[in-house]
Amino acid sequence: MSLLEGLGSALFSLRTNKLRTGLTMLGIIIGIAAVIAVVTIGLGGKAAIMQEMEKSGVNLFVMYTKSVGQTGQAGGDSLTIQDGESLKRALPQVKILLPASMEYTALEVNQKSSSAMVVGTTSEFADLRRREIAKGRFFSEDDSSEDRRVVVIDQTLTDSLFGAGNPLGQQVIIQNVPCQVIGVLAKDTSDFTQFDVGPKNSFAYVPWGTWSDIFQSERVDQLEGATYLEADLESTIFSAKRILNVRHGTADQYEAYNVQQLVQSANKITRILTSIIGLVAGISLLVGGIGIMNIMLVSVTERTREIGLRKAVGAKEHDILTQFLLEAIVLSLIGGIMGIALGIGSALLVAYLLHWPPLLSGWAILFAVSFSIGVGLFFGFYPALKAAKLEPMTALRYE
Repeated sequence: MSLLEGLGSALFSLRTNKLRTGLTMLGIIIGIAAVIAVVTIGLGGKAAIMQEMEKSGVNLFVMYTKSVGQTGQAGGDSLTIQDGESLKRALPQVKILLPASMEYTALEVNQKSSSAMVVGTTSEFADLRRREIAKGRFFSEDDSSEDRRVVVIDQTLTDSLFGAGNPLGQQVIIQNVPCQVIGVLAKDTSDFTQFDVGPKNSFAYVPWGTWSDIFQSERVDQLEGATYLEADLESTIFSAKRILNVRHGTADQYEAYNVQQLVQSANKITRILTSIIGLVAGISLLVGGIGIMNIMLVSVTERTREIGLRKAVGAKEHDILTQFLLEAIVLSLIGGIMGIALGIGSALLVAYLLHWPPLLSGWAILFAVSFSIGVGLFFGFYPALKAAKLEPMTALRYE
């Protein structure tokens, strides 16, 4: 029997029992679709994470003391404005380096009050964090150098204090100090904000000197910076820690965090989730393969007389083996193709709904096709061998 004849016979047999064929393929379809969808969604999720991180800048870093926020923090290891200036002089690979001090307090406007995180920093902050201005402007270098009483607020605080009104030029009272609103930051449109739950902090930004006057403190909570090149990030952080420890006479007292760490953590979580869901999909494929074996054994039993008749007229064992193997392979291959189509469609739909880049994996599709053929061979071999070994006379007498 030729391969073409075997394929024709296999397709005819499968068409004869359409409902049984469809139900048998269901496990393969679901398993393959799950594998394709999980891999594709995982790749799209990683790409989306990278896109969002790149919006902030993958070369950003934040320096802080390990004892910050701890009771009894030693004053000798506290960061200062001079630390930032020293680091910038010593590290030419640093593009921007600025101080940031934070205090959570109430802001008042016309007897309306709303709490917010008040951040004292420099005029370079908006460029460093790549924050867009919806109205007005961010404070300038002149505003910073002259410690002008100006403030830039975010959209959340704007809505809370001013509603639909125009906040520009209005006076906001911070710790009994009036500050003029000169700008409103644009709302964060990051893809990840749609997953945020719970209360969200409002933010207000003032020049660092103004912050120091308002809160009567020279404290610097952290130094935020960016390197010119992403490749210089790790070496820059290492050098910055060493310089700070030398300046303060401490040992390993400073820590840094950077956007790359967030990327690595997000990728690790994505890989774990993909592996877990992929394992579930693999179990579904195993169940589908067992279903194919079961249905092929039923088919052998139903067609015992047919097998005996074929052998009686000269069919060889390998002809019978080939016929039933082809049926199993065709069954799993059709299910695999349908599963690939379903998996790709599901992944593209998820990518569209979440605004993720749709990244199809060629190796995952190749794996799905190969696995489908493998399932047919593996789970179809025993029923096919059982059919091939039937004695012609015994098969003809089977009722």
